[in-house]
Amino acid sequence: MIQVRSVVLLVIAGASSCVAQAQAEMSIATPAQVEAFVVARDAKTGAGWCNDGKVRMWNLPTGQMVRSFELNGTQPSRVISQVLLSPDGRWLLVGDSNGGVHVWDSASGELRFQATLGRYFDTGAFSRDGNMVAVAATGEPAQIFDLQSKQRLFQLTSDFSGPMAVAFSPDGSLIASADTDTAIRVFDAHTGKLGWRFDEMTLEPFTIDFTPDSKFVLVGGPNKSLILLDASSGKAVRSYPKQKDVVRYLEVSPDGSAVAVAYFNENGSNIPAPVIIFEISSGNVRSKWMPDAPIIGGGWIADGRLLLATATPKALHIWSLR
Repeated sequence: MIQVRSVVLLVIAGASSCVAQAQAEMSIATPAQVEAFVVARDAKTGAGWCNDGKVRMWNLPTGQMVRSFELNGTQPSRVISQVLLSPDGRWLLVGDSNGGVHVWDSASGELRFQATLGRYFDTGAFSRDGNMVAVAATGEPAQIFDLQSKQRLFQLTSDFSGPMAVAFSPDGSLIASADTDTAIRVFDAHTGKLGWRFDEMTLEPFTIDFTPDSKFVLVGGPNKSLILLDASSGKAVRSYPKQKDVVRYLEVSPDGSAVAVAYFNENGSNIPAPVIIFEISSGNVRSKWMPDAPIIGGGWIADGRLLLATATPKALHIWSLR
C-alpha cells in the first residue's frame, strides 16, 4: 500500500507519456485532517490517521465512518507512526513512536494483538492471507508474528540496522527485506532462513514489492535506481534506466502488468507532485496525473484502479487512476 509520504511517482527514462485526469470517487467529511490513508484491496474499507491522534475507518462505497481507534492510556509522547490494513481489510495495524504494535479486528473493533518493539515503529507488512505480520523498529531487523497464535515466530537478520521496507510474497512463501545496510534479503516465510541477498545497491533501498506470481521482486531507492530481481535466486533480471529523482515507494498492480512508483520530492515533501503508472514490461507510461495537493496514501485495488487520497482540514478526497 502507498504509505504516508508525499511523493512524486516514477517516470521511466525514454518512456512515452500519457496525461490522464484522475476520476474523483468521493469526498468524505472528517472531524480532523487526515495525515495518512490506507485502503484494503477489495476497496470496501479505508483507514486514516488523523491529526487529532485518532485512526478512523470508513466504508468506502458509502463514505460512512464506521469506527475510530485511539491509543488509550498511553503517554502523551506516544504518537502514531504508521497505519496498515491487511489486504483483505480484516486487520488494522497501528504502530507508534514508542515501538507499540496494535492490531484491531476492523469489523468488531476488538483489540486482537499487541507487542512492544522497544524503539520507534518504522515499517511493517501483512501477509496476503492476513495470518502473519512483519514489524520493525528503527535500527532493528523485522520480527515476524503469527496473528492467530499471537506468538513471535522469528526475527530476520541483517549485518546491522533494520529495513526501510518489508514485503510478503503473494503465495506466502517468502519475505523480502530492503535493509539499511544496502542489501536486499529474501527469507523463507515459514522458517526465517535466509535464501539470498543482493548487494548491488550503492545506497540503502527504500521500497520493495513482489509481482503477483511471486516470481520477481522490484526494488528502488535513493541511488535513483529501479531493479527487477528473480525471487528464487536474487539475480538481477532487469535494471531500468537511472531515474531523475529518488525512488521512494513502489507497488505492483494486482495483475502484474503495471507499477506505481513514488519519487521523493527533493524540494519538499509538502509539494504536490505527479502520479504516474507505467507498464513493467515496456517501461511505457500508462497514465499521469498532477494532483492539486500532496498524495497522503492509497493503493491498488482488485479491479485494476489505483486509489489515491488527498486531504483538506475537514475532508478526505478519494481519486482513482487507471
